[in-house]
Amino acid sequence: MAKELTRKEREHQARKDEILKAALKLFAQKGYYQTSISEIAEAAEFSIGTLYGFFKNKEELFFTMFRGVLEEIAGEVQAKMAEAGGPREKLKALIESLFGYFEHRYEAFDILFAARKDLDPALKDEMGETIHEMQLTFQKNLVAIIQDGINQGIFRPLRPEEMALTFMGLVNGSAFMWIESGRSYSIRERVPEILEIFYRGVEK
Repeated sequence: MAKELTRKEREHQARKDEILKAALKLFAQKGYYQTSISEIAEAAEFSIGTLYGFFKNKEELFFTMFRGVLEEIAGEVQAKMAEAGGPREKLKALIESLFGYFEHRYEAFDILFAARKDLDPALKDEMGETIHEMQLTFQKNLVAIIQDGINQGIFRPLRPEEMALTFMGLVNGSAFMWIESGRSYSIRERVPEILEIFYRGVEK
């Protein structure tokens, strides 16, 4: 059972969240190097001194925000999959919740998709390791769902690891095309098509 936070701890977390929320919006709008600590403090309505009481520098702030976005996405996806029934329903829940997050939180998606090109090597490496960890967890969950489908006779008995990578490729490719189009359409509307392409290769 998680320890209940004290009032002081809740207030501290609320202030930290306000800073991260302001930083996310500015980083998405202006980019990492173009955004200053003073601008973040002003947007969050805190003094610079207060901000440094939460984060020692902009790099730490950015990485905390970045990890928080990944954890939020993972939490939403896991919750939706837990509510779903069989393997097909879980895959649908996975991609619908993921794309739904991208549409409603497009600033966060911009950070995940494009921010690393603008960062120094050390921060890129740290972010890369975090993304890699999340991708491995994502892939492991996919493999388990697909293996369950194979066991039930829903999917062909192919290598579940390769099938999971194929699914991830379809998801990543669709997200890339959506960004390149300038979000000119609803990415959630592409879910049935993506699933159809995948199932044509794995269903019996």
